[in-house]
Amino acid sequence: MELTRGQRWLNRWWPSRRLRTDPLQELLVDGRYAPVSIANWKLIAPVARSLLVRRVPRPLSFNADRRLTVVIPFRDREQHLAELLPVLKAQLHAQQIQHRIVVVEQAPGSLFNRGRLINIGVHFTADSSDYYCLHDVDAIPLSANYSCPSQPLRLVNRIQSNGTAAQKRHNDYYFSGAVSIRKEQMFAVNGFSNEYWGWGKEDDDFFFRLLLAGHLCYFDQQGEFHDLPNPKHQQVKRSGWATPAHVRRNRRQRSRLLRGLVDPAEDGLNTLRYEVTGHVQGADCERICVRW
Repeated sequence: MELTRGQRWLNRWWPSRRLRTDPLQELLVDGRYAPVSIANWKLIAPVARSLLVRRVPRPLSFNADRRLTVVIPFRDREQHLAELLPVLKAQLHAQQIQHRIVVVEQAPGSLFNRGRLINIGVHFTADSSDYYCLHDVDAIPLSANYSCPSQPLRLVNRIQSNGTAAQKRHNDYYFSGAVSIRKEQMFAVNGFSNEYWGWGKEDDDFFFRLLLAGHLCYFDQQGEFHDLPNPKHQQVKRSGWATPAHVRRNRRQRSRLLRGLVDPAEDGLNTLRYEVTGHVQGADCERICVRW
């Protein structure tokens, strides 16, 4: 991509100043739902100022009688899927939610691309959906509200892993695992980037797209999940010079977005290309196999 003179100048500076506090973090806590923090982000000053101005306090509410599509990006985790589906179905039936579960499976031959698979699931089911839950296959719900939220909502807060007691998930600015979002919000931010390969940083990119569009993202403080261990062959080593090239590339891509050098309107749902190579309707879910 050809850069303007101003972009080349801006590209010299690495985001080094952290947002130490989030002015809305304490303001809107109502006992269960709280804003996802933007503290700890490394941003250049113009982007930070723009972001803080856009974040307007908005209360979170829920709508009934909306059609939910659960989109599960997937490859080579049959055991995880077998554990997730019956628990997820039971939760959705108990909450009397009209739903559709779509497992989007990437054909072999290239690095896993979670963001692109989610985009495909969203695009493929757009005509029959009012809102989505973007759901990892290794996140088993123990307590979660799958209703349609007025603002993007992270369902995960506490996790149980390997039989341990429930613990807080990562950090307050985590925005992944299981996220509910209205269809119009998903399309307004152009979905996920299609350019993150392997695992990592595509969820940060998506969260930042939502922030740039002025959305106030929430998380459910009572949301509790069981986290299944990742298969060893799908774990990524992230230390020193041994960090894989695609992980470093993902970090650079996210950094470009944080510096204002990437326009989300040029990469996402509107640039999505894919081919459905298989479509099976099962008792618990439907599965589509895709390639690009």
